[in-house]
Formats: sequence, C-alpha cells, structure tokens
Amino acid sequence: MKVNESFDFRSTRDVQLNVRVGTSSYADERARINVYNDLPTIGQLVATGIASLGKSFKLEFRIPASLTDLYVEKIDANGASEVKKIHAGTSISADFLTAAQVVSARQQAGSGLDCTTGVTKAYSNHKGDLTIKAGDVIALTGTYSGKITMNGGTLRICGTATIPNLITNKSAACKIYFLEGSTVTISATDILAPTTSIYNYSNALSFTQNLATGGSYENYGKMTVNGNFTINNNTSNTYLNNGELIVKQALINNRHLVNNNYIMVEGYYEAGGESFNENNCRLIIDGNFIPSYTFTNNSYIKVGSETRISGKSNLVLNSGAMLSTSKLVYEGTITGKGTTKSVVKVAGTTSIGGAASMEGSANLCDANGIEQNSSRIASSYFSCGGTYLPTSSCNPEGFGTLQAAPTIIDTDKDGVADSQDDYPNDPTRAYNTYYPSATGWATYGFEDLWPAQGDYDFNDLVINSRITRVFNADNKLVEMKNQIIIRAIGASYDNGFGFQLDGVSSSEVASVTGYSHTKGYVQLAPNKTEAGQSKAVIVAYDTPEPLIKRVGGSMFNTVKESPAGTPGQLELVVRFATPLDPAKASQEKINPFIIVDGKREVEVHLANYAPTGKANASLLGTLEDTSKPGSGRYYRSASNLPWAIELPVEFNYPAEKVPVTEAYLFFADWAQSGGQLRTDWYLNKAGYTNNQKTFK
Repeated sequence: MKVNESFDFRSTRDVQLNVRVGTSSYADERARINVYNDLPTIGQLVATGIASLGKSFKLEFRIPASLTDLYVEKIDANGASEVKKIHAGTSISADFLTAAQVVSARQQAGSGLDCTTGVTKAYSNHKGDLTIKAGDVIALTGTYSGKITMNGGTLRICGTATIPNLITNKSAACKIYFLEGSTVTISATDILAPTTSIYNYSNALSFTQNLATGGSYENYGKMTVNGNFTINNNTSNTYLNNGELIVKQALINNRHLVNNNYIMVEGYYEAGGESFNENNCRLIIDGNFIPSYTFTNNSYIKVGSETRISGKSNLVLNSGAMLSTSKLVYEGTITGKGTTKSVVKVAGTTSIGGAASMEGSANLCDANGIEQNSSRIASSYFSCGGTYLPTSSCNPEGFGTLQAAPTIIDTDKDGVADSQDDYPNDPTRAYNTYYPSATGWATYGFEDLWPAQGDYDFNDLVINSRITRVFNADNKLVEMKNQIIIRAIGASYDNGFGFQLDGVSSSEVASVTGYSHTKGYVQLAPNKTEAGQSKAVIVAYDTPEPLIKRVGGSMFNTVKESPAGTPGQLELVVRFATPLDPAKASQEKINPFIIVDGKREVEVHLANYAPTGKANASLLGTLEDTSKPGSGRYYRSASNLPWAIELPVEFNYPAEKVPVTEAYLFFADWAQSGGQLRTDWYLNKAGYTNNQKTFK
C-alpha cells in the first residue's frame, strides 16, 4: 500500500468555533456554551465555555473527521436555552444574536451505508416487483416502482422509489434502510413482523395511507404518515425518533416510543395500555392527548384540543417539563419529579374528578379558573405564579415571566453562576471540555519495532484516553486530566507510555500526579515532569505490569483464543503554574508516545510528531524509517505508513498478527485517498469489518 506523503493518517479534525452572543439583559450576565456531537437530548458533550454577552468567544476542540454536524447550545443566566445546528467545518461560527429559534430536525444523519458496499444485487432504474430472501442485500438506485416482499435479507434504498405494497415475512429477520438522499413513497404495508427492523435516514419518506409496525423502527430523517400510525404491542422493540415525524391522523402507541426531537400529530395521540412513552423534546398534538398508562414527559407537549388523564393514567413531569393544553379532563395522577417545578397549563376548561391526584414538584395553571374540581388535591398545587420555565429549542412557549433580574447565586464569586459552573465552590475552576467527549474514549495504537517494519496490527500497545481540560471563568486553562486505560499489549517488549505537551514548557507546570514509575529509568523534576526536558513531558508509566492483570501468556488481550486480562487504569492530572492560553495545550499539541522496552532513548510517536529531547535522534531515518526532521517528517516509512494511529472512538483493534487492512476492509481506501473516502473506516458497521480478525 502506497500513501501520499501529505496524508498524516488522522481520523480527526481540529475545529475552531467562534461564538457570538447578543447584548446582555443584566449587568455582568454570562452565558454557558455547550457543544454536542448530536442533538443535545442524545448527543455527547464535547466542549463547553463561558461567554460574556455582547462579546465573541472562541472554542478549540477535536472531533471525528466523519462528523458532519455539531449542535451548539447557549444557556442564559435565567435558564433560557437556544440550540444551533452548524456544519462541522474546520473554522466555524455560531451566532446567538436574535430571538431563540427552534433547532431543525436532524437531517442527513450519517448511516454509514451506501448502495454498493456489501450489496449482493443492485437494481438501477428498475420497474417490477421484487422478492428478497434471507442472505440477500438488495440495493435500489435511480428510480424504482413495484411491490416488495421480504422473506428475510436486507433492503437499501438510495434513489427514488414508489412502492405500492411493502411486505415483510413474520418469521424472517428483515432489515430496511431508507438512506440519505432517497425519496420514498409507500402505499400499503404489511410490516407487523417483530423481526422487522427499519431505519430511516431520508428527508422524504412518505406513507400515503395508514401505517402499522410491529418490529423496531429508528427515524433519523423526516417521515410523514398520511393516515393513522399504529405501533403494535407484539414485541419489546422501540420506535425511536431522533428526527422529524409528521402524523396526519392518529398516533396510537401500544408498545415503546421515545421522542428525542420533534413529533407532530395532526389527529389524536393515544398511549395504549401498558405502553412506554417518553418525550424528551417537542411533541405537538392538534387533537386529543390520551395517556392511558404511564407517560413520561421530560420536555414539552402542546395539545390543541383535550388532554384526558384517566383513572389508570400517570403523567410524569420531570424537572421543568411542561404540558400546555386547551382543555383538561383529569381523573388520574400527575407526578412532578426533580428539583425544578413542572407545569400543566390549561388555556380553556379544566375538569378534575374525585380520584385525581397530584404529587411532587408540579403546578396546574388555569388562568380562567378551574371549572370543576371534585378532588382532594391541595389548593397549593393550583397556581399560575411563582414558577418560571424559560424557552428553549424544545419548549418555544415557556411559562411565566421574570419580573426582575434573576437572583444569581455565585458561591465562589468567580463571576459564573452556580447553575452554569461545573465547580461552583472553586473560584479557580469553572468548566470542562473533553476529548473525545465527556463519556467516550479515544484510542492510540502502536507498533513497537520501529525503525524496523512491524506487522501493522497496531496492537503492540492499545491505549484508551479521555482528556478533560479544566478552565477558569476567564476561559484560561488551569488543569488537564488524562484518564488512561491499557487495553491490550500484543508485544513481548515492556513498553512505557507518555505524552509531551508540545506548546507547554516544563516550567509552566506546577505539578503532575497519577503516574506509575517502578523501573527507575525516568528521572523527574520537582514538579514531576520528566527532568532535563524543555517541553513538558509526562511519562504515565514506565512499565504496565503493576497496572494490568494478566491471565497468562506473553500477549495481553490480543489473542482471541486466550482468556481476557483485566485492563490497567490511571489518571494523570497536570496542574499549570499559571492559567494558560488554551491554544498552548490544544489536542493538536498533545504528543503521545511509547518508550520501547525500557530503552529511554527509543520512542515511537504518531506520524509527523517529533520525538522528545530524550530520544536518540540518530535512529531517525534508519532501517524502514524515512524521517526528515528538517521538513517536519517523522515516523513514516518509505510508503508513508506510520507506526502509530489515533482514533476518536474505543477501537475494536485487530487480533494478534492481523494487519489492520485485513480486519478493517476500508482502511486502505481511506489511507490511499488521503482521508477523503471512508472517513469512518474504524467503526464496526455492516460490511466494514472482518470480525474474525478483530480481537472482539
């Protein structure tokens, strides 16, 4: 494999985000900025900042190169939030200068699939009925019209399809993908089989009649049902809505529905007996709302007609949730949970039966007065005052009005309200940013035979890493944490691991804690960075053996047939002497490396990252290595291949002695295209991986 020398084998992209916020409403008001890799209701938190209103604010962070969209949230001091969806370029901006707008439905969600990879047969511009059997992977491109019967197998639609009837066999596992860019119109359906799985990534999927489903259904695009939509109670599967769902008549859920974005029902919504219903964003119902069982609302429901809470119903409102309804007929239970009071707002008439109950942190507000009340609910629950719910991307209505500037509690007096402060009791710290996210892990994979060629399984050492940067109220970096997990060691060498902060001098570090040194070959300065280095070098461990738990054999978690060992963990904490400009310790300037077999002078780094001052520079450019320090070329072979890779996910690495190109079928496509193709090659998607050749 020959790779262009300009390609650096990065599966990531460094982003500079400029945020502008409007003029402040209150003296010294600040806004919290959160950046997510998906809708805030389901995404992972990537970066955070504190913006002074009326000023610009810059965030720098690293994301997967395959990520196309980011969601930027601004939260004001009064709790009002606004979300912007922006294209994830290299240099981007998000402006919050006007009134809050509702975030658009998720679009072009990135299925990772196409109509060529792994396809057994493709139909282009085809007219005629199709029957699909188990083992088939059928793709439709161009235009298609005809009936489709599935007796198993997989269907992918990439073009424009008109389907008068779609049928799935009740005894066979069937998968249907409406992929990005497709336009699909379906008339009659028989897809009640519990073994049917449907995934929509199209922004133009339309069912012209009633739709009833029985299997699992995931919507990431825009889907319209021009009749009734019935989710049947024949399996434990879920209808998951992360996009936009429009139902022209009734939505009847008898099973399990989770809404993370936007549902519009022009008829009535009925939550059937023992169904599971969870609303995490916006649910708009023009007709009646009938929650016949437990219904959990974590955000906003708008009902244009009547809400009927029967005797068996329990409407659960969590932490500032809101039900805004024209009429209310109420005989069941309303339960408010969480510290923030939730609200049921009635614009018209309210009728409360004798068995009705209300408990927890909730209010019922009927500005016209309650017309009928036979219950024993305490009068304190019936109030339209004292509660304020700010507007947000999910709740554009809000509730109540702030009569004055909010009472801002700032316990540590750092200028950041406790509600926006990750460290409300510490004036030197205010918020965190993360790589790859607050809950995810990045992976470093190393080959340790450098400067000789290795076997390119990238499992001689496999490290998971999560970086947490801690900032103060002035957006300066005060601390950096590196959580490390030693996942695998596919080598007989006893390799150490560390990282250099390329933009930070050793004197700018106040202290380092959390390392493991037992071999004695690493000498430390008083601040616990490595002694004799001009740049800050932190050696996490000089041998992994005290940290991991082996189960026998020379390899650790790389041989599929061997029992798995227990990974080692540690957390490095680097505290800076004075708050730093974040650019000095950006992700681009974190330079991880291994120390080969206890030989301090032998280091292996990522492609085009320079070694530390302790490395033996005379090894550069020897054997298979073609480093040219004068031109910034490091740790590249004559074919421009590296000895280490970084991935923004927890990687299912190749098994022992299996080249990465055999385990991951699109690695070569990605590398030889200079990173333009298959930017998500490392994901365990259908057709991407030979699972017989990965460790798991």
